[in-house]
Amino acid sequence: MRPYNCCEGRIRKSNSISRNFLPNRRKGRGIVLKLLSDFSKIVFTMKLSQVAAQLYTLRDFTKTPDDVAKTLEKVRAIGYEAVQCSALGPIEDARLLQLAKDNGLTICATHEGLAPVLNETDKIIEHLQNLECPHSAIGFPSGVDLGSKESVLQFCRDFDAAAKKFADAGLSMGHHNHHQEFRKIEGKPALQWILENTQHATFELDTYWVQYGGANPESWARKVAGRAPLIHLKDYGVNADNSVGYVEIGNGNLDFPAIIAAAEAAGTQWFIVEQDTCPGDPFESLKISFDYIKANLVA
Repeated sequence: MRPYNCCEGRIRKSNSISRNFLPNRRKGRGIVLKLLSDFSKIVFTMKLSQVAAQLYTLRDFTKTPDDVAKTLEKVRAIGYEAVQCSALGPIEDARLLQLAKDNGLTICATHEGLAPVLNETDKIIEHLQNLECPHSAIGFPSGVDLGSKESVLQFCRDFDAAAKKFADAGLSMGHHNHHQEFRKIEGKPALQWILENTQHATFELDTYWVQYGGANPESWARKVAGRAPLIHLKDYGVNADNSVGYVEIGNGNLDFPAIIAAAEAAGTQWFIVEQDTCPGDPFESLKISFDYIKANLVA
């Protein structure tokens, strides 16, 4: 049976739906609502252990090794079992790994700069291996003109060559997007050019920035299927002054049930909560997001 198309505004009369089946308009609406309710039920396979905290959210609390130690303890107390390391102050790999293990946390990913990834590839690979961390992504493609086809294609060649070295070492190196990647070049977003002109690079979609760029996070989760071990869960909401901005998961307008279902189908392994700015205590914002995910979005 074809699902009811709510855009039609009514049920079309056809041989497959008789007058006896819909004796009156009220009963028909009730049946349709029941069908829509059934279709809207999504069964998640994401486990709570796959939900990570992006430490960039807590960058003001990770400037020293002692800061990192206290922060990781608080993150674990919230309930997170994994973290993505980004914007940390100086700390030795061995110390960072031990602090994570002491708090029962997995380092699921890092963010790295584009220049080190391209020019110090072996060093970054060793860094990830030291952290027992399988995934990374560049935070932003600095120096790349995302409105120029030539610049984007050169980036694709350089970045994919580096990503191959990571893949050969059993690691992944991905591209984390902002809204700039949705600038159109000859009718296609720059991110589409990157997807089509790389083979070894992976993708770390950021749901907020996809939406901010005027695209659909659920659709893009499907576009990068098989190449997206990471996703940034970041909600998009309207603030009291009517501006759009970052809000805790569940306090915004993104359709996370659909986004997560699409990401799961695409093979995503880690669902990373990030909030670039918070209205108050960022630990509290991470807790609000975690509690919402735990109550609504996991298996």
